[in-house]
Amino acid sequence: MIKDVIIEIKTEQTVEDSTDKIEFTTDARYGFRDGSYFISYDESKLMEVEGEIKTTLYVKPNASVVLQRKGAYNSRMVIEKGVRNNCLYATPNGEFSLGIFGEKVLANLSDDGGNITMNYTIDTGLQLLSRNKVNISIREVN
Repeated sequence: MIKDVIIEIKTEQTVEDSTDKIEFTTDARYGFRDGSYFISYDESKLMEVEGEIKTTLYVKPNASVVLQRKGAYNSRMVIEKGVRNNCLYATPNGEFSLGIFGEKVLANLSDDGGNITMNYTIDTGLQLLSRNKVNISIREVN
């Protein structure tokens, strides 16, 4: 079961005392494979960068989320509640290591779509870089 869907992503990123909010809607592919739901979409236009960026989120049964980017930016971030995971983030300007600590991960998904909510922090060298909130809504194309 793989289908075309529309996803709405709302993000809020706080760095020190400054908060940026971004909302966008895009088409995606959605399905269930190997025990996990997945969402795959092209993030190139959204990030306004040269080259392709394909983003795939895998939502595991324990409500952990793996966010994988391939293309101009490469990364694999694991977000799970109460756990700090290290990831390597590669950009056209170089690679660096980040820590991702999941504060909240909720997924309410079915074959028809659903919602994902994540709150997490990003750090480098254990120095806090940002607090992040992400809400993703998935619905079938009518």
